[in-house]
Amino acid sequence: MFRSLLVLPALVASSYALVSAVDSSQLVSTATYSKALGEGFTKAIIRGYEEACGVGGEVDPNFVSSYNNARAAGYTDIDTYWFPCNGSGNNCKSYATQLAELGATFNAHSMKIGTIWIDLEKDSVCNNWNYGTAGNQAQAQSLIAAMKATGFNFGIYSTPGEWSSMFGSTSFVLDNAAPLWFATFNNVQSLTLGTPFGGWTSAVGHQYTDQSASGLFDLSVFAH
Repeated sequence: MFRSLLVLPALVASSYALVSAVDSSQLVSTATYSKALGEGFTKAIIRGYEEACGVGGEVDPNFVSSYNNARAAGYTDIDTYWFPCNGSGNNCKSYATQLAELGATFNAHSMKIGTIWIDLEKDSVCNNWNYGTAGNQAQAQSLIAAMKATGFNFGIYSTPGEWSSMFGSTSFVLDNAAPLWFATFNNVQSLTLGTPFGGWTSAVGHQYTDQSASGLFDLSVFAH
C-alpha cells in the first residue's frame, strides 16, 4: 500500500453492485479527487498514520490536507488506514499512543471517518514484524486490543502472503469478526477471496490494482 505506483490508464468500473474506491499514501489534490469521483470512485481511503520508524510513528503529514481536498471534491464516504510502527529495532510509540495521536487529529480537524483500516504487512525499510512467529502474533493481539479500546470502527487490511509471512500460517486467526479488506492485484473487481486466511471466508473490500491513471491511487471495490 505504501509502494510506488505506475501511471497507467484508469480501469473501468465493472457492472458489479459494488462501491469503487481509491486509496492513497500521498498528497492528493482536489482536482485529482474530483476526477476520480467523476469516474465513479465514490469512496476514498487516506493514510492517516504512518510507520515513520525513525520517530516512532506519526500522523501522516498529508492526511489532513488530502482529507480536506477529498471533502472539497465532494467525497462523503472517507476511511483512513493506520500503518502501525513496530519492530524490535525501532523505538516505536505504544499502539495506544499511535491511535491517540490519530484520534486527536480527527477531533482537531472535525474529521468524519468511517473506518480505520489496520494495515498489516511487512516493510523491509523499517524491518517491522520481526519478533518471530509467536512474537508477531502477540504484537498483533496487543495491537487489536489497543484498537478495540478506542471504540473506533476498524477493519483489517492484509494479504494471504503477508499474513503467512508474519504469523507463520494463513490459518492464524487474529480477529475474523473484523471486516477484511484484502489485496490481490489481479484486476478482478469482485470480493471473491481466492485464498482464505485469518479465519475469514469472505471480505468487504478487495484492492485489485496499484496502478491508476494519476499514479496516486490504488483501486478497490467494497461491498455496499
